[in-house]
Amino acid sequence: MKKNYRSLFLIPFLLSGLTACSNNETNNKEDTIYVHVLNAEDYMDMSLLDSFSEMIYERDQKKVSIIYDTYDTNETMYNSLKTGKTTYDLICCSEYMVQRLANEGLLHTLDFSKLPNYKKYTTKYLHSFDDNSGKLNLLGVNNNSGTYTLADYAAGYMWGTLGILFNPDYVLTNNEAKFNNNPEWKDLSYEERKEKLIETFSSSDGYSFLWDDLIAGTQSIKDSMRDTYAIGNFEVFKDYYLNTDDSYNKRNEKFNDSSDETIELIKNKLIELKSNIFGFEVDSGKNDIVTQKIGVNVAWSGDAVNSINRGYYADDDWTIVRDDIVELYYTIPEIGANVWMDCFATPLQNNESYYSSDEYKYTLEFLDYLSSPDNAIANVYYNGYTSFITSNSSSDEIDNAMLAYMLYSYDFSDGDEDEDLSSYETYDITPFFNIDENIDSFSVDLSYVSEALLEEEVDDRVFTFSKDENGEIKILIHYDPSSFEGRLLTAQYPERSDTNTLYVMNDYGIQNDKIVSMWEDVKVNPLPLWIVVSLLTFVILVLGYLGSYKLIRMYKLKRRKRLRALNK
Repeated sequence: MKKNYRSLFLIPFLLSGLTACSNNETNNKEDTIYVHVLNAEDYMDMSLLDSFSEMIYERDQKKVSIIYDTYDTNETMYNSLKTGKTTYDLICCSEYMVQRLANEGLLHTLDFSKLPNYKKYTTKYLHSFDDNSGKLNLLGVNNNSGTYTLADYAAGYMWGTLGILFNPDYVLTNNEAKFNNNPEWKDLSYEERKEKLIETFSSSDGYSFLWDDLIAGTQSIKDSMRDTYAIGNFEVFKDYYLNTDDSYNKRNEKFNDSSDETIELIKNKLIELKSNIFGFEVDSGKNDIVTQKIGVNVAWSGDAVNSINRGYYADDDWTIVRDDIVELYYTIPEIGANVWMDCFATPLQNNESYYSSDEYKYTLEFLDYLSSPDNAIANVYYNGYTSFITSNSSSDEIDNAMLAYMLYSYDFSDGDEDEDLSSYETYDITPFFNIDENIDSFSVDLSYVSEALLEEEVDDRVFTFSKDENGEIKILIHYDPSSFEGRLLTAQYPERSDTNTLYVMNDYGIQNDKIVSMWEDVKVNPLPLWIVVSLLTFVILVLGYLGSYKLIRMYKLKRRKRLRALNK
């Protein structure tokens, strides 16, 4: 009791101390500038948040804290933003969602003069500041502020393609009987079948093969309305894409066709496809194909890179090669593919003074910080996707950090001058690197990405920079397409010849609800006919059995009653 009474005398002092601590915390909070960022889950190297804060404090002696939230789908992000429960300074989402938000007047245009890294290093193939040739420039935005393109609102983060990831060994082994009975395949050896399978998925029939009974039950497709709609579009309009002389812009319009008639055609085509698949998935496919639950997956290129790595390596650090390598390939069918782009944008703030505040200033600085080659490489290493940020080489400055990182990562040659590279093929990746036309030659210094390599340069048998008589620059990679490194390269960077058939997907606008309804019909459509017939037969047999059983039982009861009556 004495101890308790004694403690009472301490309470005023404790309270004053707590008040002082509380005041200090309040002052600290008031001194801190908060930047609220919303991004997809598991999409950024989180160490960059602290390194940015440290950089700002060292330079400006100001405390900047990045409050980082995540979401699972674009639609979840959209609903969160629409409710207004949380205000964000910077959001990252897919290009069609940026387009929707801009159309609804929910975004502020970006001042790219305050984003010098982004403007300098972003690939012109995707975001052009000189003309409207970039993919982002193709997406129109119409709102009360005037007519813009997505290039006015969006700063690209990561990009990639939607293609086909497959395990040829799984497909051929699990469907061996079907291949043995097929006239086109039965006389081929296993290796010939494998080569033909790889060629088929890459050919103009690549998507059509998803509907083929030869691979029934061994594939999964995206539980994603937009991505699967795109696959249906390629199949419905296959003849058009393969035979048209239309310009790229016209073909891109066809890719975005969402008329009532087209929606119905695609719905029926996808219902056919549903009967041929193992199931729908969003995120599990990249794991299922490594664990060999499936052999084919309609996949995003970044997930494909992840799966190819996991099929080759036994650890998460990509250092220990598996004893049982799962050989995966990713391809873009000849007919074309969707090129998707995840972008940063700044939500519109009602308070006009916000745009002269430190919050807005450091929001743009954080975005530009992510756009430096060093930090872009950190994010590429973390998430396996392809960055908007690329190498930039001009007559004044050569910065080939991203190109060096790519070449070092793929390690196409072991550096042995006697190594036989005669089987290597060439792969043109020119569009994805910004090379000034006034440059006549350059080399790539790998010391940027590996101190152990010192000033060693890339083997010129693996990497070639050239310029033809017309001044056209070419960056060629010499690679083995069947090797692990070759399979990674083709997943992460489309070949130059494919770039003219990579199409950009618009937001569906007023047709969105109809496509949502179509997708619901695809997901819940009636079962295949053979299943329906089997179920009806089963029900008839059961009802017949129960009916017969009831009649026999009634007969037996009547017979017992008659016997009892006779005995009496």
